[in-house]
Amino acid sequence: MSTATVIVPTLLGGPRLARLLESLGNRRNGVDVLVVDNGSSDPSMADLDSRFAGVQVIRLKRNAGYSRAVNIAAREATGDALVLVNDDCVCDPGFVEAITAPLDSRNGVVMAAGIMREARDPSRIDTAGIELDPTLLCFDYLNGELITRLDNGVADPIGPSGAAAAFDREAFLDAGGFDENLFAYWEDVDLALRLSREGARCALAPAARGLHEHSGTLGSGSPRKDFLMGFGRGYVLRKWSILGHPARAARALFLDGVICLGQVAIDRNLAGIAGRVRGYRAGLRVKPYPAPPLPAEMPTDSPARTLRRRLGRRARLRRASSDMEPTRAPRALAVLHAAEVSGPFRDLDPGLRWLAEIGSLDLVVPGPGDAGEAFSDIASITVLDYSPLMLPRGALGLPGTLVRLWREMRAFGGVIDRARPDVMIVVSTLLPGALLAARRRRVPVVVHATELHRGPEVESVLRRVVGAAMVRLTARLATEVIACSKAVASQFNGASRNGRAPVTTIYSPIANGYGDGDADAFRRRHGIDPSAACIVAVGNITRGRGQDLLIEALPAIRQSFPRARCVLVGPTFARPKDAAFERFLRELARDRGVEDAVTFAGTENRIADAYAAAAVVVNPARAPESFGRVACEALAAGRPVVATRVGAVPEVLDGVPGAELVPPEDPTQLVEAVAATLTDADAPGRAHAGGETVRKRFSAERSLEDFRRVIAGVIATDHRADG
Repeated sequence: MSTATVIVPTLLGGPRLARLLESLGNRRNGVDVLVVDNGSSDPSMADLDSRFAGVQVIRLKRNAGYSRAVNIAAREATGDALVLVNDDCVCDPGFVEAITAPLDSRNGVVMAAGIMREARDPSRIDTAGIELDPTLLCFDYLNGELITRLDNGVADPIGPSGAAAAFDREAFLDAGGFDENLFAYWEDVDLALRLSREGARCALAPAARGLHEHSGTLGSGSPRKDFLMGFGRGYVLRKWSILGHPARAARALFLDGVICLGQVAIDRNLAGIAGRVRGYRAGLRVKPYPAPPLPAEMPTDSPARTLRRRLGRRARLRRASSDMEPTRAPRALAVLHAAEVSGPFRDLDPGLRWLAEIGSLDLVVPGPGDAGEAFSDIASITVLDYSPLMLPRGALGLPGTLVRLWREMRAFGGVIDRARPDVMIVVSTLLPGALLAARRRRVPVVVHATELHRGPEVESVLRRVVGAAMVRLTARLATEVIACSKAVASQFNGASRNGRAPVTTIYSPIANGYGDGDADAFRRRHGIDPSAACIVAVGNITRGRGQDLLIEALPAIRQSFPRARCVLVGPTFARPKDAAFERFLRELARDRGVEDAVTFAGTENRIADAYAAAAVVVNPARAPESFGRVACEALAAGRPVVATRVGAVPEVLDGVPGAELVPPEDPTQLVEAVAATLTDADAPGRAHAGGETVRKRFSAERSLEDFRRVIAGVIATDHRADG
């Protein structure tokens, strides 16, 4: 073929995708790469096309499925050939040229299959295309064979595996591309059968080689993969009329029965059965094809050998599973501390999506809100009546708290009994009911700790005492604790000794993308004059955030900068004390004569727009900050920052260009720092340098890798204990 377009759909992105793109090397003229971002949560996707020459990114808002992602890219491709490569592959040099070389549409060769070796054992073949039996049960051609098997020549497969495939683009589009009823898996089988029915052939490309991390996206044996494989099987049986032939039908039912029983015994789920039923029903809505004859030269196996080979691959995957992945696709249960999107939610968002993608995820939230909505398409959402532990009030406060704790423990226990998780993630040290319920059922728990219960900024002695008790309880009940900063982790010093929970510091990830905001759009949405110097504070409206200190400082700032405007970005949660604090802020603005210079922007879905509109971002917190996410996000957006020196903020920002730290509860120094920043012509340049620093120091990729390592270790340890 004269030109080629490589298509790489990705659900996870991350280091795997980068390794694949790097392996393609300096692509020759005539070869383009289209990466389809299939609704990934990977922040590094934002600048992928700038980091890799010749790569274009098609961004989809949600996971549209593998088949649809490829079809979308195929319609935009310009090459004569389409080369499909999974993002969990690494290609040998010359892969694109080698896999497109056999294509010859004039002689009917419109498909080509590459050779992918097993990443865990490169001496063996993972796939050399598609192998089918008379029931159309598919298997990776030559799987498990030594790579030397190719030295003496082998027959061509009936079609290429989607992991490493080449198609004549015109033939692919004329056939309608992949059947989009097949969300993922079996789409390559169906297309190969349709093309073969029209007389087309597939050629093996033995020189097109690479490595494949089998089941690298969903995980071998995960409920999601078992369901999708089952769906594809049921759909293909119906679409290709296999059950209309008695001999084929009997063999199909026998093989599928054995496979489903194996999944129940090994994977501990019924997803394969449910998928087959759903797939067969979906197949009733399409016009069936007659059952195809298989080419005589296409090798097929006996049912017994097919099953043995499947079991052999499963065994190899289990033996050689990497340290970064659990030995079995995990069922995860995550308990959020709030129904709304917040800093801790953003910290864990990539990790929870990873768990949903390799296994299954049940999410528990304390009410309706955007946090649950963000995961509604990939997780089972349960709404319970619970809340983080609050200080008892009044004579009946303590008995009432104990009664509520008992009720919450029973409610969480019911969710655990239904979900049967392999690991539980609790997003707070203030949800003892969830920890107690997990301990009673011997479920390993990872606590994501983001609260600072001690320090000079914690005003209440009682709060410090109760907080210390929560730290000790968490250390006793949790399997492992993830702390978002060293300041948070230090609270567990001593509490985690004697075999109690180890503590791992994983800094909050700061993603790319904060610098692409639209300042004009933000100003238009909130009626802000284009010439105003916006002093932006981001965070929930609550006393701990200290927005009143900024309003107190505003009159003095406006003496030097009359066009200065205070913009408070963030919601007021439905708590009486927060509603009262918002009323206090509005009254304070009127009393200080700056009511017309204060904007309550509320929840802002495009937070990058708010940063883009800011001349300076101020974080005037009086409560101890467990990390200081807002300041880091602002720097990543290239905006200078003035923040109070509370909690972990000095740990995170000391020495970072573009960040000025001032004492808490000091409006005078706040005024001086903001005024100095507004008059400093070099402030934007230092802020950009500070953004580079925080992105490197708090890499989203590193945070996700560390989270995966903790989860894998917890699950592996729990399985060893069970054994």
